[in-house]
Amino acid sequence: MTASALVLPSVLAGVASGIFLADAGWLTAAALPALAMPGLIGALLARLGRSVGVLLIAAVVLGLGLGVWRGTSVALPSGPDSVAGLVGPTEWQLSGTVADEPRPRAERLQLVLERVVAAAPNEQARAVAGRLLVWLPRSGDTVAGDRIGLSAKLEEAHDFDGFAYRAYLARQGIGAIARAYEARTLGHQLGVVPDAAASLRRWLLDGLNAVVPEPEAALGAGILLGVRSGISPEISDAFAAAGLTHVVAISGWNIAIVAALVVAALRPLQKRRGGKWLVPVMMIGAISGYVVLTGSTPSVVRAALMAGAMLVARLGGSRAHAAGALLLAALVMLLAAPPVLWDVGFQLSLLATAGLIWFGSGVENRLRRLPGALREPVALTLAAQLTTLPVILLNFERLSLVAPLANVVVVPLVPLVMLCCAVAAPIGAIQAAVHLPLLGDVATWLTGGSAWLYLHLMILAGKAAAAVPFASVPLAAPAWLALAWYPLLALVWLRRRRAVEVDDGPQPLSLTDPSPAPRPMHPIIGRLLRPSGLLFVSTLTLAVISIASLPDGRLHLTMLDVGQGDAILVEAPSGATMLIDGGPDPDLTLGRLGEQLPFFQRRIDVMLLTHPHQDHVAGLLEVLRRYQIGLVLDSGRTFDNPSYTRFLALARTEPGARLVKARAGQRLQLDARTTVTILYPSGADAEGPLPDDDINNASVVAMLRSDAFTALLTGDAEAPVEARLAKRGLLVPVDVLKVGHHGSKSSTSAPMLANAQPVVALISDGVDNDYGHPSPKTLVALAEVGARIRRTDLEGSVEITSDGRSYEVVSRVARDPSRAVRALARAGSDPGSIGPWPFPDSITLARFSPASSCPRGSWSIRRACGGSLRRRRVWSARPGSRSTSASSRSPPCSTTSTSCGRASRASRTAWWGRHG
Repeated sequence: MTASALVLPSVLAGVASGIFLADAGWLTAAALPALAMPGLIGALLARLGRSVGVLLIAAVVLGLGLGVWRGTSVALPSGPDSVAGLVGPTEWQLSGTVADEPRPRAERLQLVLERVVAAAPNEQARAVAGRLLVWLPRSGDTVAGDRIGLSAKLEEAHDFDGFAYRAYLARQGIGAIARAYEARTLGHQLGVVPDAAASLRRWLLDGLNAVVPEPEAALGAGILLGVRSGISPEISDAFAAAGLTHVVAISGWNIAIVAALVVAALRPLQKRRGGKWLVPVMMIGAISGYVVLTGSTPSVVRAALMAGAMLVARLGGSRAHAAGALLLAALVMLLAAPPVLWDVGFQLSLLATAGLIWFGSGVENRLRRLPGALREPVALTLAAQLTTLPVILLNFERLSLVAPLANVVVVPLVPLVMLCCAVAAPIGAIQAAVHLPLLGDVATWLTGGSAWLYLHLMILAGKAAAAVPFASVPLAAPAWLALAWYPLLALVWLRRRRAVEVDDGPQPLSLTDPSPAPRPMHPIIGRLLRPSGLLFVSTLTLAVISIASLPDGRLHLTMLDVGQGDAILVEAPSGATMLIDGGPDPDLTLGRLGEQLPFFQRRIDVMLLTHPHQDHVAGLLEVLRRYQIGLVLDSGRTFDNPSYTRFLALARTEPGARLVKARAGQRLQLDARTTVTILYPSGADAEGPLPDDDINNASVVAMLRSDAFTALLTGDAEAPVEARLAKRGLLVPVDVLKVGHHGSKSSTSAPMLANAQPVVALISDGVDNDYGHPSPKTLVALAEVGARIRRTDLEGSVEITSDGRSYEVVSRVARDPSRAVRALARAGSDPGSIGPWPFPDSITLARFSPASSCPRGSWSIRRACGGSLRRRRVWSARPGSRSTSASSRSPPCSTTSTSCGRASRASRTAWWGRHG
């Protein structure tokens, strides 16, 4: 290896050391002259004397100076005119510009503000240095570049679970955390190109969400567009255990796929004059455009640079070209953004790419006996693990043993997923804007279904690999492991390099076997792997799944596992759907709906919000955006919750939807066999004072009937409401009771149970929730009346299936034997009619105010020929683990108070809280 080849690594080592020393405070800007002069003198002496040692020392010293200079320039601002200086009990009036796309976190929104302006009471506003991390309710439409204003007290970040969270934020220039009840948009400040890229990205994301259900849509958005915020923790955990984490983020592999697709599309140009140079230029332009489209985040830029190193290697034809490009890319990133040095993603990308360059072909040669379809994915995985092992063990303290085999299955799916999502997203967006009744429906079914199919296969493979015994094992490693591991790898590489050069001379970079490509095991398989064959297989598979998803003529009532909140999905025998409440986490709710409904189901006929607490309304916001909604029912009781305000706004503007106040006596005819009757509140209840001045007692209470099967759905109604229902003679023996208020001791009173006498009691709770739900008192009371208790915190989603004469209860934990429904004495007269409810085929586009009231009446749900005649999703990957209260609760570093000064006693807790 020549001396010139060692200069770039020496400079890189010096820059990394300088950034580290500056961050630790051991070197400051005052040391720059002392470092610069010896470096320049050493470089001059090396040039004159041709001394390799002096040259390398000079390179290290110069790099050290550059690193210290860049490290000190990005240090966290401090003092009274900085964000960090505002921490304290004072409530500040703040404004700032949203630096990048906000990140949804359960029911809240995390964003970073820059160019912050602050004003204390009775003081003039002033600009402060540094950035601010803000937590807001997940109820607005804030985007990158928005200038927002808010009021909040600032606090310091705190470390948790051994993670230096405060230092992590400080390296990003974030000096404090603010938690605000609401924010107002003051304007928008972003460049033309970033604005256009962000708009296009949101347009594509909306299109993808319109045709692909969750959790597949979030995974597709992460792979194609780099939007990872909606990916289910269950999927993230499974992929981490299976060694597939690189799949859920844009990496050099994704960039390489984009380049390969562009080259394949431009292959005819290569044979024309100038095509040899035109194709690489267009490929570079496509990659640059893709980087801008995905937000030009540091991780995407890093992926592009790493992929560029590999492309340079292929064009240059040797490892020397690849290594030089890789080191140069790392040097550029460190100088442009010094905090990237501590980014685990940067470390893993750099080391993994180095592993592919230096060890990929060697490992592949060792595996030459394996079939070609297995050899390359296994070799690439092992080569990458070889160089990333110390970093993985130090940061994650786990080692995946199934990663090579899991990658064999999943990696080939990534190009298919990217291609299908890239086609489905614009088609979905166009179909949403300009609906084409037949052609558009077929196009969205095929493109969205194909994307869903391959994403679903990817999720199935990841979860199956993670479920293998000892798929990943806990294995911590000391910090000195890296000090011993990498010198040992260097010695192994040098020895192998010398042996290769002695035997065969310098070898070009090749990650594939030079032998002829292996033929498929059977000609039919070869045909099916062609584009036309894949299209045929995809279409046939989707057709079979669609037919199998048709309604089965039974009622399906599912208590969805949404953590500490409520969400119930009703699917009538004809396929009509009703969603009651939405839980606290929009992403989790969408995922649960995607598990239950067929992949092509994009409509919910009826949506009912029982009351406007956050753990019931927050999840409905994204449902309103993602699904076509017919009738929206709401208790109509005003409440100070930004999510509820947003819910009303969306419900009023949803095309084809009608927002109506739910009042006692109203009846929904879901189909010929299924009705939902509103029992509470009456008009007088809604206009009078709240019982106990508690918004829970504004909950809509309804009775679901399907032939002789009955279920009482109570929302969070407490004992005063139960007493009113009993006094009015509305409580009758039922088969199923949805227990009020998560099993709190303030509900499920003795008089209520004496009248309802439920056989099955459903309780929706988060695992280890902070409120002690369900109350032991409630559990004892239910047991005394002989009710079989089923809980989401112990069993996950619980589904009840009934043919009107019998029913069975199923969860991931237990399956009850079929029971005959209890005889229901028919009492009272028909509540009357206010005329048919015309949808979905003749629904009007008029907007109705929530002030509309229908004291007594019924709506009939008529299914159009093109309607959604379906039961529930088949061939669904049920989650391997139950959601926990963490799904609706923040980590220790960002815990939000469960009280709110703005809320009246009627709320009893803040808009984000649930009380015990």
